Amino acid sequence: MKTKIRTFFWRILGFDYQMLLNKTDYTLLKDDPYSSVGTKTYDNGAKVWRWSDAELKIGKYCSIAYNVNFIVDEGYHSISPITNFPLVNNLFNEDETIGNKTKKEFLSKIKQKKGINIGNDVWIGMGAYIMPGVTIGNGVTIAANAVVTKNVPDYSIVAGLPATIIKRKHAETIIEKLNKIAWWNWETKKIKQHIEDFFLPVEQFIQKHLQ
Repeated sequence: MKTKIRTFFWRILGFDYQMLLNKTDYTLLKDDPYSSVGTKTYDNGAKVWRWSDAELKIGKYCSIAYNVNFIVDEGYHSISPITNFPLVNNLFNEDETIGNKTKKEFLSKIKQKKGINIGNDVWIGMGAYIMPGVTIGNGVTIAANAVVTKNVPDYSIVAGLPATIIKRKHAETIIEKLNKIAWWNWETKKIKQHIEDFFLPVEQFIQKHLQ
């Protein structure tokens, strides 16, 4: 009876209660045990999709919008030149052997794209997908709904499907100096003391803080 009442009210709110009970392959970023998130980085319900213990590293002062999806591994779909289907995962139980190897040992020898590494001061727009094996540099902006399949260099703006570089925010010499300053490693007190400097032209900011 309680389940029927609960289901009725969820339907009023526009949700399928049974769907909410079903197991999914994603974990919220804040709950993912294999992810590390730097100081002051925040997200609005980002999801981590994984089928292995591949690591997701996110730097400091990153802004991650609603419904961003991190796909941290390929789910063994591209390990065979013959088929896209993850045969080993689906046909073998954990206690079965493949030749003289356990299922886990067999899969550990097969290379697949996995892991995501994100720098500092990165803004990821709503609905973006970050695919496995990708490294994103410092100061990057990723547009809403972009699908990032390749590495993104520091201080780039990327958009599209697949995501491509729209422009670099600064000249390479400026980028090198900003990375050397690395303001994201400052103590919060120092950032607050110099907050007005963040609204100066970039050349003045560098002149003031590059030691």
